[in-house]
Amino acid sequence: MILINGNLSEGIISLDSGFFFGQGVFETILVKEKPIFLGAHIQRLNSGLITLGVNKKITEAEINAGVEKLSCKNCVLKIMVSEKNTIITKREIPYEQSDYDAGFSLGLSETRRNAYSNLTYVKSFNYVENIIERDKIIKKGYNEALFLNTEGFISEGAISNIFFEQKGIVFTPKIKCGLLPGIIRDFVIQNSLSIGVTIQEGEFTLDKLMEAQSVFITNSIMGIMKINKIGDKIFNESVVVSQIKRYYDRYVENNKE
Repeated sequence: MILINGNLSEGIISLDSGFFFGQGVFETILVKEKPIFLGAHIQRLNSGLITLGVNKKITEAEINAGVEKLSCKNCVLKIMVSEKNTIITKREIPYEQSDYDAGFSLGLSETRRNAYSNLTYVKSFNYVENIIERDKIIKKGYNEALFLNTEGFISEGAISNIFFEQKGIVFTPKIKCGLLPGIIRDFVIQNSLSIGVTIQEGEFTLDKLMEAQSVFITNSIMGIMKINKIGDKIFNESVVVSQIKRYYDRYVENNKE
């Protein structure tokens, strides 16, 4: 189902700079009984609109109205916003318990993230590079693509942020490494004391990552996903990753209604 400028399945999409030049932003939100982290998603969306020079602001009330019209519960909500269009769609959550039990594998993309481009930090309509690179990696038998930046430091996944653990300390690339500031990434960092872990942001090489005891990735739909393999290297189960996932899962459970 789709909501186009407030009209259910029968609205008209206007051709504007979003569709001609990619001057628009989007968010994907996990919905249980209600949207999870809605305020943070709206803040990032509106910040992206400002960066792209789109004179428009989306409110939580608009999105909640869209959720109600689409009868969206236990689903993924996608919001696309350009100068003349606000499009809201829903789809099924793609992750199963078996995914979390097995964990995901990462393959290294040959494409480098440009930490000097403003577009790197905006979840914009210009997302096709992520899709192309992730498709390449999936065809090689992995679940997600991992990007380095132009300086050779690890950056992010095609649809995720990355964390790794060594001797009980959790590391993650700093935003200036050229990555989208993820909602769940921020949640994990902001709640590190409550979770009981130490997190350090910085610039890390691929060699540093491959020396890790454990690795996990995050995004708003999958939440916390352990990594079982990067390239040919196998990573073992981790008490630290399980601890972080339990904290996140409890938060979602307690805030889903």
